Amino acid sequence: MGIESFMQSNNRIAFDTNVFIALFSHAPLGEKVVPLIDAAANQGRLELLASVMSFAECAVKPYQEGNWGALDQIKLMFQMPHLTIYPVDDRVAEEAARLRAVYNFKMPDAIHLATAIIHQAKVFLTNDYRLTVIKEIPVMKLEEL
Repeated sequence: MGIESFMQSNNRIAFDTNVFIALFSHAPLGEKVVPLIDAAANQGRLELLASVMSFAECAVKPYQEGNWGALDQIKLMFQMPHLTIYPVDDRVAEEAARLRAVYNFKMPDAIHLATAIIHQAKVFLTNDYRLTVIKEIPVMKLEEL
């Protein structure tokens, strides 16, 4: 599927942490995210969402390395227009517990997916093939874009 058709079909996209990490690390798959970021932040064509856990997970390496410039870039990314960062509230926590029970996902993955489901994303974008088994929300891998 091409990026344009993906964006036309999915106007509310949830990001897994590994999508942000691919973007920050300038990995080849991260380049596939750039048009999505542009369509959301600069054009207002998309709504993006993520769990607050994505910020926490992305910030670990800059804190480990004392790379304050990278941490600032991450903070700016998570404040961009048309990206909503959701907390883990009671509804997300309960759905995450259910997903973990049904699919045996790790709790962080269950929280990311629960956030997407509870906040009505059209698709969950990830780089983790293990999450594609979920039935409650369509999952798209970065490499498929």
